Amino acid sequence: MPRRSGFTRDSRQPNLRRCDRLVNFQGVTMSADSMRHIHIDGHLMTYTAAGDPSLPPLFLVHGWGSYHGVWRQTIEELQTSYFCVAVDLLGFGDSDKPSDADYSIEAQGQRILCLADQLGVDQFSLIGHSMGGQIALTIAALLEPQRVSRLISVSGVVTGRLMPFVENITYRQIAIGKAIPWLYDLTRRLIHYRWVAYWQYRPWFHKMDTLPFEDWKTDREMILQAGGQTSLYYAGQAIHAMNLTKHLPHITAPTLAIFGAQDGTVPVSDGYLVRDCVPDSKLVLLDECGHFPMYEQPQLYLKAVRQFMQS
Repeated sequence: MPRRSGFTRDSRQPNLRRCDRLVNFQGVTMSADSMRHIHIDGHLMTYTAAGDPSLPPLFLVHGWGSYHGVWRQTIEELQTSYFCVAVDLLGFGDSDKPSDADYSIEAQGQRILCLADQLGVDQFSLIGHSMGGQIALTIAALLEPQRVSRLISVSGVVTGRLMPFVENITYRQIAIGKAIPWLYDLTRRLIHYRWVAYWQYRPWFHKMDTLPFEDWKTDREMILQAGGQTSLYYAGQAIHAMNLTKHLPHITAPTLAIFGAQDGTVPVSDGYLVRDCVPDSKLVLLDECGHFPMYEQPQLYLKAVRQFMQS
């Protein structure tokens, strides 16, 4: 079983920056398209930063099996107005993937707060996709609501329940891959074949065949990284364990939920929960769009993000 990291909310005193002793910050100059490294709770995490550090900060949090690159277009759109920090969560991307870490949603949220502390950031805006939306909502509802200026949840998980294909097929594949590593490695090799990828990742997109196959090559590879089956499994369990429905009314930040109307991964009803339960919130529903609005409807997605951030 994964160990607890010590990041639980109850142990965090409101006025004490516990990360000051847990994090060894690698001092570097920020620049666009450059990976930075930070140690949190004894593990290496990576992030990229773009924009002038004097601008209002915006933290971008990817989803389950993803990485910071999912935010490329978003950062290009916003980096002239915001200091954009896109993290690779522990267990994903180029960050460490320890088998004994705490992959709970709260622990991942605390790591985002630790990163903000080390960058000298008090208040910030948040945008999260899928599990990253669940993490962002958790920060804004449970961990440190007063620090969140604005919040965007893109296809964000609320109830912890996902669509049937993911629940019944994807999760079971990951559990089997954790138990039988050679099957996991075989799947990693097979996803380079178009027909395998189209079956494996069909919950992601509404019309997968309209997207150039090479455009999402890295996204396919990131979900099945070498040695990543354990962190992927426990992170999936963490999604299930966190139902935020009753906590949404505690969010005080202006909030935008963006969903693809044909999302095959997260129920669209989670977007309506955000709209109906968060006091200052709205929902933008994009037609002809699945779980990745930034890929399938990039112009409409960026327009919604830009208008909300400027409002």
